[in-house]
Amino acid sequence: MHQKTSQSQKIFNNQYQIVKKLSSGSFGVVFLGIDLLSKYEVAIKVEKEENEEVRSLEREVQILKKLDGAEGFPKYLWSGEDQGYNILVIQLLGKDLAYHFKQLKKFSLKTVLTLGIQAVQILERSHQKGVIHRDLKPENMILGIGRDLAKLYLIDFGISKIYRDSNGKHISFKEQKSFLGTTRYASIAAHLGHELGRKDDLESLMYILLYFLRGQLPWQNMINVTDDERTKKVGDMKLALESSLFKDQTGELQRIYDYIRKLQFKQEPNYKMILQEFKRAADSTNTVIDGNFDWTEIKSSTHYKTDTNQNLSRNNIPLNSNEMKRSIEKQLSGLVQNGSNNLLAPPPVGSTRNTIQRDDIRKNSSLTQQTSINYCQSLNPNYQKSICEENLNDEQQHYFDFDSVEISENQKTDSSLHYKYDKIKNGFFVYLNV
Repeated sequence: MHQKTSQSQKIFNNQYQIVKKLSSGSFGVVFLGIDLLSKYEVAIKVEKEENEEVRSLEREVQILKKLDGAEGFPKYLWSGEDQGYNILVIQLLGKDLAYHFKQLKKFSLKTVLTLGIQAVQILERSHQKGVIHRDLKPENMILGIGRDLAKLYLIDFGISKIYRDSNGKHISFKEQKSFLGTTRYASIAAHLGHELGRKDDLESLMYILLYFLRGQLPWQNMINVTDDERTKKVGDMKLALESSLFKDQTGELQRIYDYIRKLQFKQEPNYKMILQEFKRAADSTNTVIDGNFDWTEIKSSTHYKTDTNQNLSRNNIPLNSNEMKRSIEKQLSGLVQNGSNNLLAPPPVGSTRNTIQRDDIRKNSSLTQQTSINYCQSLNPNYQKSICEENLNDEQQHYFDFDSVEISENQKTDSSLHYKYDKIKNGFFVYLNV
């Protein structure tokens, strides 16, 4: 049986017991927990009640309930207030893609296409449920455990948004919005200060896939710049490079990216066509998509840390497995002090009201569990207003070729980023001072 409960091992809702601290951020803490009724492991997300400036857990609960039952999202188990904390209990998953990338430094085209196909399918389900993620990154893309080792999940809905109301009406376009998301993977619309939509999730995914293929992105590793300056300069570079971003990759990837960049704010993406292009990329490069990833094909390699001892799942290892216990202890060794009486520490001080900051790398991202509490800063670049087509009838938009869609962003303002965007679209070379 599991080890006896100590005073430091809190129990929420008389059912979910904390075992170990996994990771922490400015909004709260994530713990490995045990469901005392089912005897299965769970992930317990804790947000301090006093942390009212963000309340991202409330948003995540709302989103997970809306997505519950859809494939590719963690199962919602319970949420509520207990012992002065806001609690969310969800399905425990495996390692995120940031962990595997750290091990391998880059992924093969086969792995990238496999991930891309699954990710587009997940985003389509999310969008069909009325939810846009708004912060796609490797740390939020996570694999399952047990029988679902090759199954991709999308997590962390703390800054996600429901983009349709109860009547199915799409949210309105807005400008001069605060920057939202992670600078490295954010869409160009986020840099421009636009309201985000479905197309922006897909654009972020393409930056992630390119990151996996190349091992880095052109706008990484800027030095001697502030956060505000970095956000703007990264936006400049994305605009300048968009027509040739995938020039050293198979041509289908640039076609997908070009198509996504041409989508209008309210326009429904053609997910089927994007999936077809991924499959064409596999065919044109003689790549066999068989469901295996790079890390599943090199398990015998001594330099790669594999999941030989997987955490249990609802269909996997029994709770009292000694092998499972040793695996957990090994994974958490050195991260949490033994015998600590501060398992449920409050979120770190220093977060600023009305600011949301997300680092490119989540704290302890190599852990096998998920978390939604990353640092995230909301920056308003104060870009000039832009033009958006508001009267688009989503139901009447049917595209059967990427090249048939016209670019919808033709802003001509004095804002430096919009000005550069307009120049680039007209074929002029723009010097980027980075």
